[in-house]
Amino acid sequence: MMPHKAWNQSIRILSGGRFLSSAGLTGISPFIPYYMEHMNAGTPEEVLMWTGLSVSAPALSYALLTPFWGKIGDRWSRKWMVVRALVGLALSMFLMGIAQTPFQFFLFRLCQGAFGGISDASSAFVGSHAPAKQQGFALGRLERASAAGLLVGPLLGSICVNTWGSRPLLFITAGLTMAFALLAASSLAGAAKPGKSLSIPFSADKRADGSASPVQRSVPVTELAAKAPPDKGGILHAFRSLVFHPLARRLVLAGIVFKLVDFATFTMFTPFIRELIPSSTAALVVGLLLAMSSVGELVGASWWGKRNDRHAPESNLRWAALLCGICVLAHTLPLGVAWLIAIRFLQGFFYSALLQTVMLNVLRSSTDSDRGVRIGATNSMLMVGQLTGPTLGVWIGAAWGISAVYLVMGFVMVAALFVVPRSPVSERQAPLQVPLQ
Repeated sequence: MMPHKAWNQSIRILSGGRFLSSAGLTGISPFIPYYMEHMNAGTPEEVLMWTGLSVSAPALSYALLTPFWGKIGDRWSRKWMVVRALVGLALSMFLMGIAQTPFQFFLFRLCQGAFGGISDASSAFVGSHAPAKQQGFALGRLERASAAGLLVGPLLGSICVNTWGSRPLLFITAGLTMAFALLAASSLAGAAKPGKSLSIPFSADKRADGSASPVQRSVPVTELAAKAPPDKGGILHAFRSLVFHPLARRLVLAGIVFKLVDFATFTMFTPFIRELIPSSTAALVVGLLLAMSSVGELVGASWWGKRNDRHAPESNLRWAALLCGICVLAHTLPLGVAWLIAIRFLQGFFYSALLQTVMLNVLRSSTDSDRGVRIGATNSMLMVGQLTGPTLGVWIGAAWGISAVYLVMGFVMVAALFVVPRSPVSERQAPLQVPLQ
């Protein structure tokens, strides 16, 4: 564990990287159709085809490559995985800026997902270097930085595109990200090779009511040599450890459901608002409501992170999933735009707890020698929800109407409560009794 001052500096750098990554990605994504038109992609149908391929490309390559980068980080250095992710994002943005054809742009979007991944790299860094009782708080700060990027990215992107055009936006983002990569390389602490200690739940601390508290501390490897399983740590083994460990399996499944609901409803959000407000102000209302969700995530991310350090994360996850599902269902109530403003804020607030809590449990059930690859495997599995959600949302909307998307997805989110475990204390205290490495 690094000194407190060095850790504070590191978390600021990680948060800045998450902010730049999030703002850069959301800043360019809404304007890809205009970019395709400038590259003479062809007919309107061909523009839509290349737009769809380019939007989905990073998610696909990210899902395939992220466990590999996690494994490299476990064997080499998690600091340099953060730097690698920032450099990869910067270079892919630059290449997109010089692309001359839609196919080139699509390839460079694949590179963006394949060589980026600051989310995984920063989460693995937190798991190895955060003070034991502040891992939830640290993940909350990173989630807050991502939410801030989601909030300001489209706004800054629209200003840049209207002022200078699409290509300068990519070059500016690439330059800022590369500058931050250099800052991380020179200032980010904790360059030592992973694998020097194991972080496991330690049950000696007690809550006021006498129950065990799932607190962690770093324990020398020699203390656990007789208990720890052999260091397999491979990518396939990481997937197996998530599938066969009862607690991890249920949490990852819940995370897939959360992603599926989020992207299914997001895909149909603009048509949903156009049905409610068939006027020229619909676009403005869509932007306002999407911004309110990001504001809710910005406010809630750190709050839930701190709460995860003080209370059982599984309990927090159940409450957040329930209340988020109720907010999704509340979209179908005919109470006007003012009602939706409040609902979108609350939905963002509760949603900000979900994925960071899943990731916190993965961190706490991992060892220092396999933390990165398990985080990568987790995010790879979560991409199933992101990739299938839009298609499912469109299918439900076409079959039963757009409002049915929010009705069905709301019940799906609430049903995830039965997937999220209550997690008995004994189950939280013995993650090394199963092959997790």
